Amino acid sequence: MRRVVLVLGTFALACQPGGGVESTIDSAVDTTAAMTTSGTSSTTTSTLPTTGAETGTSTTGTSSTSTTQETSSSSSSGTTGEHEVPPGSTIPVGDGDYFLLGANYPWLNYGGDFGGNNWGTYGVHTEQAEVGAHFDAMRGYGLRVARWFVFTDGRAGISFTGDGTPTGLGEHVFMDMQEAVAIARARGIYLVPVLLDFHWMFWAQQNNGVQTGGRSDTLKDPAKRAALVEAVIVPLLQAFADEPAILAWEIMNEPEWSISDLPAASPDGGADAVPLADFYAFAAAVADAVHAHTSSYVTLGSASLKWYRVWTPEFAASHGLPPLALDFYQTHYYPWMDGQMWSGDPELGTVQFSPMVQTYADLGLDRPMVVGEFIASDQAAARLDVLLANGYAGAWPWSLTSDYSLDGAGMKTWADAHAALVGLPPL
Repeated sequence: MRRVVLVLGTFALACQPGGGVESTIDSAVDTTAAMTTSGTSSTTTSTLPTTGAETGTSTTGTSSTSTTQETSSSSSSGTTGEHEVPPGSTIPVGDGDYFLLGANYPWLNYGGDFGGNNWGTYGVHTEQAEVGAHFDAMRGYGLRVARWFVFTDGRAGISFTGDGTPTGLGEHVFMDMQEAVAIARARGIYLVPVLLDFHWMFWAQQNNGVQTGGRSDTLKDPAKRAALVEAVIVPLLQAFADEPAILAWEIMNEPEWSISDLPAASPDGGADAVPLADFYAFAAAVADAVHAHTSSYVTLGSASLKWYRVWTPEFAASHGLPPLALDFYQTHYYPWMDGQMWSGDPELGTVQFSPMVQTYADLGLDRPMVVGEFIASDQAAARLDVLLANGYAGAWPWSLTSDYSLDGAGMKTWADAHAALVGLPPL
């Protein structure tokens, strides 16, 4: 089933079309967004792509900082990446081990929160009050981690040559990330910036001087791939190398929907899908860069337990791929996964697709796993009880800005009852 998100003002409204209907909405996204952004205003009305996509074909207060482009500095030596992360139901942060309770922010304006483009400049540094209010709400719900999308489908924040080679970061990216960090820090919330979305590999569309998608070549072409890592990602990592508020960097959201040759592959119909070997080469380079340049963790937002094995060292070794060296795994969960499973699949093993049923211990992983997207609805406490009992190391509902309610009261009640487990160190 395909999820479609309509953003009205700043709140995403998610719906699930029935019947397994697939739809691609980028043209509407780009046309409306291009017409509604100007100057430094970010109050847009646009149709946006989102996450959790599935074709249905499977059988089994406000903070302000100086808005300069100088890189961030911190007196902290970091709170995360210096630790080796053992398997289990908690993740080390500072001197403790915690269940990572948080939520998907996931954006104020899809693809526009970090950097500008021909549609205007409407990133975080122009929207401190609104973003700050959202983070106030998160803190009030007892949430301590925010998953936040950065470059999404490539529409803003990155400069490219005419042939699509990445050359560097846009002029406002550092400023926007600085402000995001300041807003999060002021409320004691840790960030998981998601570098790219699977729409990065969708077919290109051009609207009012802005290209969305069409960046598969940056993963397929070794020279462009190296440029993306070295000219774009590494400078961002270096600028926030020891920032304690950045818990982890996520390589990509749900890459499975834009990879052509996964076991049981199910690429989106709008994707210019890339070979798994090319994605692996990119992901391994990013993971290595995070470890080389920062004290943060690195993760990857896998679309489903359906493919959890694909990102493990055992799978990489058996397919001649470079290991990803993830610090913790991440899986996403939506209702289409209920009742689905693999049973003795030669590549994907035996696994229930729903983490509400599948226990972490039976996955045999070398690192913890966080449920990085799921619908909390009005049963947050009950759902969190199950995920905790099943051995997962964190839970981030989708989303703060959608009609999939976080059940803030339920989240708060659960957080208070598990204060020692979820109470990450102050920032």
